[in-house]
Amino acid sequence: MTSIKLEEKSIELNGRTYVLRINMSVLDRILQVCDGNVENLLKKSAYDSMTITMAAMLNDYSEDQGWDQDWTDKKVKKIFTPAMMNMLDVTGMFFRAMTPVTADSGRKTEDTKPDEDSGN
Repeated sequence: MTSIKLEEKSIELNGRTYVLRINMSVLDRILQVCDGNVENLLKKSAYDSMTITMAAMLNDYSEDQGWDQDWTDKKVKKIFTPAMMNMLDVTGMFFRAMTPVTADSGRKTEDTKPDEDSGN
């Protein structure tokens, strides 16, 4: 059995705790802003790309919690500086979520055992 655990980061804003993560719903929100093409996100400035990604993560979590909020790029820019989003590693979270995990991505050492279905 394979366990999937999304990378998560918690932040507190206005007395609420938000859990930031990149999932398929967040990716869909990003694609809506980028006219269905993720390359359009990559053509933007780093700050604008992080802002779009942060707004998508905040809106996704707000919706999950039943909070009536609409995070826009403008609202995100009023709260988060580029340095703050770099500290949260928003770009890294996005690219790690987009990078496929390969079967051999983890190095084996003498102390680790191969997975049951690895054939080793």
